[in-house]
Amino acid sequence: MLKFWKKKEEEISRENPGFEESEHQTPKAGVILLIVMFIAGLFFGWRALDDVGRIPSPPQALSACAYRYQTGYFARGIVFAPTPPALYDEYNKYSYSYSDDDQCVFVALEQDTPIPGLFKERKALKNQVRPHQDELSRVNSSLKEVRYQIERITREYSIGLQEKEAGVVRPVFPIDSAASLTALRAQDQQLLSQKTALAARVASFDGEFKAIDDRLREAYKPVFRSYNRQLRWYEFKIFLLQMLFVLPFFWIVFVWYLKLHKKSSPYALIVTAMVGVAAVLFLRTILFWFWGLFLQSLLEILWEWIQRYRVLQSMVFYGGMILSFAVFGSAVYYLQKKIFDPRRVAIRRFRQKQCPKCQASLDLAGEFCPNCGYRLKKKCASCGNSRFSDLPICPHCGAKES
Repeated sequence: MLKFWKKKEEEISRENPGFEESEHQTPKAGVILLIVMFIAGLFFGWRALDDVGRIPSPPQALSACAYRYQTGYFARGIVFAPTPPALYDEYNKYSYSYSDDDQCVFVALEQDTPIPGLFKERKALKNQVRPHQDELSRVNSSLKEVRYQIERITREYSIGLQEKEAGVVRPVFPIDSAASLTALRAQDQQLLSQKTALAARVASFDGEFKAIDDRLREAYKPVFRSYNRQLRWYEFKIFLLQMLFVLPFFWIVFVWYLKLHKKSSPYALIVTAMVGVAAVLFLRTILFWFWGLFLQSLLEILWEWIQRYRVLQSMVFYGGMILSFAVFGSAVYYLQKKIFDPRRVAIRRFRQKQCPKCQASLDLAGEFCPNCGYRLKKKCASCGNSRFSDLPICPHCGAKES
C-alpha cells in the first residue's frame, strides 16, 4: 500500500533529457500559425460541441401559466437554458384577476392533471369580477379628472381673490367659481363612495381567487418535479454525447504530446496547441454540467450571503488573489523544477564543455573542476579507465552505466 503511494523518481534519458527549448526555436511565422491553429481549432470544436448538444430532443416547456404557480425548485438549463414566459407575475391581490389565462397552452404534463379544470374555474370567476373591475377603472378615471378640476379651480379662485385685494381693474381669474367648486367637491365625494363600494365588491372575490390559486400550486408541484427530471435526463444525455466526442480526442493528443515531449521533439509544440484545444473543450463540458447542476445556485447563495458583510467580501477577493498566486506560481515552479533538474543541467553543461556545477570551461580540467573542485571523472567499473561521472557511456570501452 505504501509503495503504491510512494512517489516514483522521474527517469531522465541522458541522450534526450527533455526541456531543451533552446535547441528548438520556432520562427515567428510558426508561432503565428500555431496561434491561428489554436483559435480555429477551438472555434470549430466549440461549434461541434454545440451541435452535438442539439442531437437530443429537449423536453416540451411548460405553459406560460405554470411559472406563476411555481413553489419550489425549478431546474435551470445547463446547455440551452429555457426562458420561462414572462406572462405572469407572482400572485398578489392586485394582479391575479388581470392575468390573461386565455394565452395558456397546456402541454402533456399539465393536461393529465386537474390543472385545465382549475383554470376553467378561475376564468369563470374572472368573468364575474371583470364588470366590477371595469366599472372601478371608469370611476377611478372620473375621480382623477374631477380632482384635477377641483385643484385647477381652487388655484384660479385663490389668484382671483389676490387680484381683487390688489385692486386690479380687469382681473384675469374671476372669483365667481365658488358654486362650480362646491358641485365638483360633491361629485368627488360621490365618486369616492362609488370607488369604495366597487373596491369592496372586487375584494370580496379575493378569497375565491386565492383558494383556486392554492389548489393550482398544489397541482403544479408534481408537474414541476416531472419536468425537472425530464430536463436533467435530457442534459445528462447531452453531457454523455459531448464527453464521447471530446474525451477520446483529449486522451489521444495528450498521450501523443507526452511521447513527443519525452523525446524532446521539435514537433511537440504543434501537439501542444492541440492539447490546449482539447483541454478547453473538456473543461467546458465538465464545468457546464456541474455549473448548471448545482454550482451556480450554490455560488449565488454564498455570494448573496457574503455581500451582507463587507469584511467577508474583502476576504473573498483577497483569497482570490492568493489562489491565483498559488495556481499560476505552482505551474511555473513545476516547469522550472523540471527544466533545472540537476541531472538535466549536468547533461546540458557537459554538451557545452562546462562544469555541471559552476559552468567553468572544462578545456583545462582534469578529474576535478579547476574552479569549484567538483569531481568530473571516476574509474570505469568495466575497464578501469577514467570516465566522466555524469555521462552514460565510457569513452574507452563503450560500457554503459546502469
